[in-house]
This record gives sequence, structure tokens and C-alpha cells, in this order.
Amino acid sequence: LSSYNVGASYATGPMFASVTTANKFAQFNVGVLYKVNKDLSLASSTTHSSAKACNVAAIGGSYSGLGSVGTIKAKVGSNGVTSACLVKEIAPKVNLTASGSISGTDTSTFKYGLGIAM
Repeated sequence: LSSYNVGASYATGPMFASVTTANKFAQFNVGVLYKVNKDLSLASSTTHSSAKACNVAAIGGSYSGLGSVGTIKAKVGSNGVTSACLVKEIAPKVNLTASGSISGTDTSTFKYGLGIAM
């Protein structure tokens, strides 16, 4: 074997957590999801190793309490990029997604997109 890693997850009530290893157990990746209520969920992704005790890879959330507007999702990555999208079901099993991202506060890095999924 050139590599060996394991993973595990645990869920209870509104919380879900997962742990996976990388680099032959030299690094641990931890994901946590907390469902605050039926409309709001918060999540984080971190890595832990002997070189760096805690590296926050991303923090994000999802809010679906906007009624007919759709679901808003957003995240901030450790690279300074903030991303957000609005997902709207425009017909049964047809979703329209409008998204955008920006690096820090530099408006010249703003990127946007529009997608449809059936």
C-alpha cells in the first residue's frame, strides 16, 4: 500500500460531523453541518495537522426562508474568496442558479454566472 486513510461520520439531531484522514494519518479533515432551523443551515470545513493545528478551509450557510424567491447559499473560503448563489425552482425539477464570487474587496475580481439544471 502506498497510502492509507479512513473516514467516519456522526449525526445527531440537527448536527452532522465528518472526519477523514489524509497523507497517511498526518492530516485530519473535519466537516460540520448544523441545521439551525428548517430554513437556516451553517457549515464549516477545517484541516488539522502537526504543521498547522487548525486551518479553516471554508465557512458557509444556506437560507431557504425567502418563500418564492428561492434558496440563498454563501461561503467564505480561506483564500479570501466570497461566493454566493440564489437557487430558484422555476418548474418541477428545473432549477435556475445565479451565482457570483469576489476575492476580498477587489471588484475587478468579481465573477458571475447563470445556470440551469434539469
